[in-house]
Amino acid sequence: MKLLKEHFIIFTFFFLLLPFTAKAQGTLFLSPSTGSYKVGELFSVLVNINTGGESINASMGQINFDNSRLQVVSLGFSQSIFDLWTSTPVFSNPAGTINFSGGIPSPGFTGASGSILRMTFKGIASGQAPVNFLSGSILANDGVGTNIVDNLKGALFTITPSDSPIIEPTPKKEPTEVVEVQKTISTPIITKWPRQLNEGDTLTIEGLGYPLTKISVIIQKDSDELISGFTFAGFDGKFRFTYADKVNTGYYNAWARNVAEDGNQSGLSDPVTVEVIAPTFIRIGGMVINYDTIIILLLLFLLLIILLLLLLWFFYRKRKKKQTDEISEAEHVLHESFETLKEGLSKYVAYLVNAKIPSEIKRREQKTKEELKDELENIETKINKEITDIR
Repeated sequence: MKLLKEHFIIFTFFFLLLPFTAKAQGTLFLSPSTGSYKVGELFSVLVNINTGGESINASMGQINFDNSRLQVVSLGFSQSIFDLWTSTPVFSNPAGTINFSGGIPSPGFTGASGSILRMTFKGIASGQAPVNFLSGSILANDGVGTNIVDNLKGALFTITPSDSPIIEPTPKKEPTEVVEVQKTISTPIITKWPRQLNEGDTLTIEGLGYPLTKISVIIQKDSDELISGFTFAGFDGKFRFTYADKVNTGYYNAWARNVAEDGNQSGLSDPVTVEVIAPTFIRIGGMVINYDTIIILLLLFLLLIILLLLLLWFFYRKRKKKQTDEISEAEHVLHESFETLKEGLSKYVAYLVNAKIPSEIKRREQKTKEELKDELENIETKINKEITDIR
């Protein structure tokens, strides 16, 4: 019994932890994370991503490096898993920062070591040189752009003195961004949209485009004509577009494209689809009532009406039966009274016939009159009672 109890506790504990262990956990990390390099030596570090088994379609981050011991020579992303960049990766040696923001169309990327960016450093002074993430995010390809980043892993390098004297190059202006520039405008990514809406709701989509540029959004309901709208991306390339009209029942498709200042446009993004269904509730003032609740209330009301009708029918039948019983009883009393009257009359006639002398006849007539009067009054009283009961 004790062993069964222990197994039950372990089993329960496992299932309580199961929802937490099942959640995808993405990681941004640097590779290699350690190393020893001499002053003046060039070495490369990769910005990698581990999606934790989840499909992702965008990531962004800011990296800080020790600019007193390291200097960025270049950034490369030709072998990156991303082919869409909301802004070209840039670095600043005076600030000691590197910024990147890119993505990949659906179905996205899934893997434990996807390369995003190659950073080439040069050691400029001996000592410990940390390279860490100031911020970072990994957006899941789930239609709502869930940030699944769980860990940001930096690196620590050791810079040692050079064996040969260092010839300082002629000072020149530090580059603020890589030489690699895309010749064409990349396509934006729609990262968040509702999979289903109720009729009358507002349609809003979000995504990643070029920072501070116009974003053209195209909406089509079923096979209707295309409707275009515009919005603008922020400093981080994120944009948000709200469809002007309330949606109706059907299917809505949405696309987005970047529009440069010179009018040059990118290709259309992958379409996203939103299903609009009939609402399952009605609104009365500030109160929202579900249709299921209304149906249940109507059924209860109908059942109440049926019960009331059955109750009225029961009382009607009961009263009708009682009235019928009263009529039958009155009929019985009436027949009984007439039988009594007939018998009395016959008896009185015989009583009068048997009289011998006129004085006796007169006395008998008077007595018969009185008795007959009393009998009629008794009959009248019974009949009146039955009539009253019937009413």
